[in-house]
Amino acid sequence: MKANYLADVYGYEVFIITEKQFGNKPFYELSDKIKHIDLGLDYDGLTGSSLLKSVINRIVLKRRQKRFLKNILEDIKADIVISTFFSEASILPSIHDGSRKILEIHFCRGVKMMYAKAFRFSFVKKCLYYIQQSIDEHIIVPKYDRFITLTEEDKQRWRTIIPNVAAIPNILTFNNTGLVGLEAKQIIAVGRLDAQKGFDRLINIWAKVCCHFDWNLKIVGAGCDHDKLQDLIKAKNVEAYTTLIPPTQFIYEEFCSSSIFVMTSRYEGLPMVMLEAMSCSLPCIAYDFKCGPRDIITNGYNGFICKEDDEQDFANKLSLLITNQELRLKMGLNARASVQKYKAEIIMPKWKKLFEEIIEK
Repeated sequence: MKANYLADVYGYEVFIITEKQFGNKPFYELSDKIKHIDLGLDYDGLTGSSLLKSVINRIVLKRRQKRFLKNILEDIKADIVISTFFSEASILPSIHDGSRKILEIHFCRGVKMMYAKAFRFSFVKKCLYYIQQSIDEHIIVPKYDRFITLTEEDKQRWRTIIPNVAAIPNILTFNNTGLVGLEAKQIIAVGRLDAQKGFDRLINIWAKVCCHFDWNLKIVGAGCDHDKLQDLIKAKNVEAYTTLIPPTQFIYEEFCSSSIFVMTSRYEGLPMVMLEAMSCSLPCIAYDFKCGPRDIITNGYNGFICKEDDEQDFANKLSLLITNQELRLKMGLNARASVQKYKAEIIMPKWKKLFEEIIEK
């Protein structure tokens, strides 16, 4: 959406460089004005190799990636190059093509440590992730001309070590203009079925609530924890009140046929699904995970933020919204109004201003 806006509205010349598209059509539609270049480098293919073999192959891929990027960037002669903090992040500052370099993080500070903890890595693997986290924060990030976070909360956490940090949130993907009655006896949660999204925590909470009400929890997503979550649903005896469905292109309709949105992630960057749900007038209940809820939710106004791992508080807030339609409607209208600040016409001028400032320097 940002790339399309830069090309179609601002008339910028935009290139998108990917690692491993391998000729596949992009999932989201790109403007015809955008030029796409794929490097054909499959880092994911290293998964499952022995540690030594994986390290050697990664070094080889890194060298190849740097050579490819150097040739491309020297040919493009871009004014600005943006990394979204994947494998290219450690490479771009060493390519002296005359461009200004911007690093944009789509998660939050400490994400590698949170990832290692959430997915219960071995001690050795966890240590490696902690070391990489330190390298990211103290070696890679300071080399960029500007560092961008998605939330003000995360910006403040980074400012202790990075002075040139700014917060620019993502764009609201769709905007509901109709009124929602919030009469449906359905609660919705959306995301990958893995440790990060914390649906195990949600099911534990739901088990405290569902037996008291004739409501259903619908979890929309797919992932490696599907069977584990299905087993937990059975173990908690909430099968009659809980539905797991695969990802759908009609998520807008799912939101509009629900009355409450819930989120129990262990970490995020800026949860787009929360913005989408709130744009459909859904009041939101979320744990106080890093980062996102504090930027989006005003506690008691457009939703509730619950203390991390306080299942009873979350269950109480959920019960309150279930039993009080008037409160749901009030919070839902506030939710829809509060996310209007994430519209493209408000967010994209921030990028334009940033580009102009960084080039003038």
